[in-house]
Amino acid sequence: MMRSVRVLVMLFGLLVGGGAWATHNQAGEILVCYSGVVPGGLLYEVTIITHTKTSSPADRPEFIVDWGDDSGLDTIARDNIIFNIAPDVQKNFYTEQHVYPGPGVYILQYIDPNRIEGVVNIPNSVDVPMCVQTQLIISVAGNNCSPSFLNSPIQNACLGQCWYHNPGAYDTDGDSLSFEPRVCLGADLDNDGDGDPIPGYLYPDQVGPGANNQYDIDPSTGTISWCAPQVQGVYNIAFAVLEWRKINGVWVNIGWVMRDMQVIVGPCNNQPPNITDLSDTCILAGTQLTVNVSASDPNTTQTISLSAIGGPMIITPNPATFLSSPGVGSATGVLTWNTVCAHVRQQPYQVLFNAEDNDSPVELEDFESMFITVVAPPPQNPTATPDGSIMQLAWSYPNNCNNASGYLIYRRQGSFGFVPDNCELGVPAYTGYQLIASTNGFGSTTYADQGLAFGVTYCYMIVAVFPDGAQSYASVEFCNLLQREVPIMTKVSVDVTDATVGVDSVQWSNAFDLDTLQYPGPYQFKLYQGASYATANTLIHTSTLHPFLEHPDTTFVHNNINTVASPNAYRVELYYDNGAQLVGSGNTASSVFLVPDPNDEQVTLNITYNTPWVNDTFYVFRDNGGTWILVGITDTTVYIDTGLVNGQEYCYYVSSVGAYSDPAIVHPLVNRSQEVCAVPVDRTPPCPPTLAILNDCETPLNTLSWKDPNNSCADDTYQYNVYFTDSLGGELQLIATINGAENTVFTHTDGASVAGCYAITAIDTVGNESAFTNIVCGDNCPVYTLPNVFSPNSDRVNDFFIPFPYRGVKEIDLKMYNRWGNLVFSTQDPAILWDGTNQSSKVQVPESVYYYTCLVTFKMLAGDELVQLKGYVHLLRGNNGGLD
Repeated sequence: MMRSVRVLVMLFGLLVGGGAWATHNQAGEILVCYSGVVPGGLLYEVTIITHTKTSSPADRPEFIVDWGDDSGLDTIARDNIIFNIAPDVQKNFYTEQHVYPGPGVYILQYIDPNRIEGVVNIPNSVDVPMCVQTQLIISVAGNNCSPSFLNSPIQNACLGQCWYHNPGAYDTDGDSLSFEPRVCLGADLDNDGDGDPIPGYLYPDQVGPGANNQYDIDPSTGTISWCAPQVQGVYNIAFAVLEWRKINGVWVNIGWVMRDMQVIVGPCNNQPPNITDLSDTCILAGTQLTVNVSASDPNTTQTISLSAIGGPMIITPNPATFLSSPGVGSATGVLTWNTVCAHVRQQPYQVLFNAEDNDSPVELEDFESMFITVVAPPPQNPTATPDGSIMQLAWSYPNNCNNASGYLIYRRQGSFGFVPDNCELGVPAYTGYQLIASTNGFGSTTYADQGLAFGVTYCYMIVAVFPDGAQSYASVEFCNLLQREVPIMTKVSVDVTDATVGVDSVQWSNAFDLDTLQYPGPYQFKLYQGASYATANTLIHTSTLHPFLEHPDTTFVHNNINTVASPNAYRVELYYDNGAQLVGSGNTASSVFLVPDPNDEQVTLNITYNTPWVNDTFYVFRDNGGTWILVGITDTTVYIDTGLVNGQEYCYYVSSVGAYSDPAIVHPLVNRSQEVCAVPVDRTPPCPPTLAILNDCETPLNTLSWKDPNNSCADDTYQYNVYFTDSLGGELQLIATINGAENTVFTHTDGASVAGCYAITAIDTVGNESAFTNIVCGDNCPVYTLPNVFSPNSDRVNDFFIPFPYRGVKEIDLKMYNRWGNLVFSTQDPAILWDGTNQSSKVQVPESVYYYTCLVTFKMLAGDELVQLKGYVHLLRGNNGGLD
């Protein structure tokens, strides 16, 4: 829903009046801030800030406000005036609170007559109102206050010298800000209730344009540069500051503030000072940040002053300080900030350093922006304690950082050794750590990690998070493994590959860490199986009872199963107290299962499995006439056997080698896959060649050319398909098939048109078709001209009214009239072929001058183009009617 809030100072009729409504506006903005929930809706405080000419007879003790929500008119009284902001300039504040009914998009604005006289880039500025707008979005983004400005909107610039300015935008909510230029707004010209762009408005670089007149605003820092003003006088410029907030991982615009400001350009010989470049940085909350700043001036006799503004200077508690003393030709300063956890936020703070000289009549400035991210400390004293099949995690966090809202828990198998860089927050993906859980609340510093495998070393890192999404540095890496209190699978190997009499060998280790006082014997195993990677619920073996924990029955040969269709998974349960009570179940492990993917002269083997241990090496064997030979070794789960013969069968198996991270468990663990066979077949299309076009629009003729893929990336290309569309973005349609890889030129016209786009594909001997080439396009250069005389006297010379040779014409709509305006002939045929006969009466028309209108439709790549022709033609019945 869009609502317009209009701040008006008079009825429309007063816009053209003088006297009390005389010119005075120089700059302005509207700020909005959420105040709370009240009966009837949401309370917002609105502050209008204007800069006006003090000596003008116009003054605004109050504004008339239309809030845009059908609540009627209201007034905003002026709260304060600050005089002498600049010579003859005062700053006015108008503040009021208003209740909005609920979510929506609201455009707040004021339209106030008029601007001061003589603004260079606003035609007749004395009669142009000033309109300033702010967008308020009330949505799921939450409460919001718009950014405010720490620098004055009244600035001076030097003719012919670069001018720099930064508004010093600061957002108390910590939202991300971006900046974009805007056209200054004026009166509501289209009567829709909103101020419109001022007709004839020029950006500063459009006044005296040229290479030495460039105007821009940095979208990240907000620094405005104008290098350099070419015409002296007063200018008004406008820009918007957009607020962005991350919601559910997506950056969303939550509103913007527009500022209309004034730049006064005067003659001078001054050159601006220069601040030494500064780098953005991160600082650990609870430590002191010190930044040394220096500036110099080309005019070494001038006095340079350094200052700083920005969020850190006004934040509470512990605002930053900047100490500097003016210097001749140069100056230095020191920014000091004792940071605390209350300063932690997702977005960096911007500090704006300003160097200003003391030249007369125009003091020039330089700005240097620096972004500072305050990072929360890492969680402290993390521990991982095994508890049966659970890993109990615990950590602590400093009490002076109790604004933390929770914690993120990351895990990986084995150590990585991550140590964050200065501005590396959270846990980056390249470490191999995965986010497994989170906790809510500052005191939620424990977590029970379940579903783990025995015999595996698990490593963890913890990150603190804050209400706006900010993350701390990661904790130190801490690791542990579960105790062996259940049997652990160590082998699932395929001995026989068959659909009915297949055989798997299965082995496991004893639960050596089990507390035998708590779980007394005798002990018993139960082995379960399933035709899958992860599910094993069919009981296939029950061991004998054994009085000791080190049970000898830890192997099983599973006969008469299908080892062809799928892997087989196994798990073991341990029972105590004469097999009456369950201790627990070990993790499931599957056999290694090969999935072949035959292609042109190769077979790709996809090695799949699900095991609680880590397989790191795979030995690939291929049948060689009854003897298995090693053809390759890989440390990945994909192996490509190349150099094969298409149509010939090849059979394989893989032997995997792995281990648990617990060195006490037997290792290495060697397991064999099933045997699998595949027949290579050419399924690989040729690579698409690179397509070029010669667009001869005068002939007309399009000539396509490309290179034979057999000379580079293919060896069996024998055919090409040519595709065409007559418009940009249209669907490509097959128009031709070319046999022979060596035939790499194709010519085409679409009737008499060469407007259109092309792509080709290459096709090999078994029918594999490549992807499209690059798309190339041609266009018409249309011509359509009509003569001014013809002689339809049956002498076979100029007997017809026809166009000169034409091209690129789709259709026409021609109407021919006599001198009294009567229609005598019409056609849609571009060839026309009028023989001088009245189309209705079929009677020859007399010699005379005839007038025509002709709407010509040219067929162009970007769409039809219409051209209107108007003219006349002399119709002569004699024998001397030469074509002119």
